[in-house]
Amino acid sequence: MPNCFRPDVLLTYNEINEAYITKAPEIIMEVISKSTAKRDEVHKFKIYEEEKVKYYVIVYPNDLKAKVYRLDGKEYTKEGDFSLETYDFEETTCKASINFANVFERFRK
Repeated sequence: MPNCFRPDVLLTYNEINEAYITKAPEIIMEVISKSTAKRDEVHKFKIYEEEKVKYYVIVYPNDLKAKVYRLDGKEYTKEGDFSLETYDFEETTCKASINFANVFERFRK
């Protein structure tokens, strides 16, 4: 069975049809839960890397942090752990950034 994923969030600048995308997204974000942790951290990580997704962001809402990985050639390198910072995605077709303080604001209350 082929890999068929439905990421929590993705950003693509390619044309899409109604059923699926035909090229790798530039950014994928997955929100970790106890039931998805292993799949998101291991299996999807490897597949997204192989499919050349430029950025993979793993969000840990219970820990109020996100790990950002950037594709460097054929493999991901960790850009860092973020909780209050803004991260600028430099290697995308259009500039994009995420303010993680805003992402986690509702979880801090």
